[in-house]
Amino acid sequence: MPDPAHIVRVFEEYTGALTRGDAAAAAALFAPDAVVRDPIDGPVLEGTAKIREFFAGGEGILHSLELTGPVRIAGDGVHAAAPMRARLDFGDGPKLLDTLDVMTFDDDGRVVSMDAFYGPSNFTDAT
Repeated sequence: MPDPAHIVRVFEEYTGALTRGDAAAAAALFAPDAVVRDPIDGPVLEGTAKIREFFAGGEGILHSLELTGPVRIAGDGVHAAAPMRARLDFGDGPKLLDTLDVMTFDDDGRVVSMDAFYGPSNFTDAT
């Protein structure tokens, strides 16, 4: 089971890699057979190749991703969630997206699943 400091580092590395546009570094945090749902009610992405491709698709759209609160780690030590804010531009002006990302970790500290909770009401115009 990963220790809490490792889990917090993964969330920090995840947001940092995506802010830098480094899809490979973000995908490297995931187990080979990991599953991502971003958003939770969107298509299921299975495996690091699909996950890396999805992250790479945000290049030029995602300008930054930051933690906006503490990482919450469940008592079982393998489930964690954190609030985040993305700064995006789909071509119609800058937007902010508030999301809650939930990750599950394997014994080696790799992410085996990530679910992003957000919907249309979580987008606002950036000022």
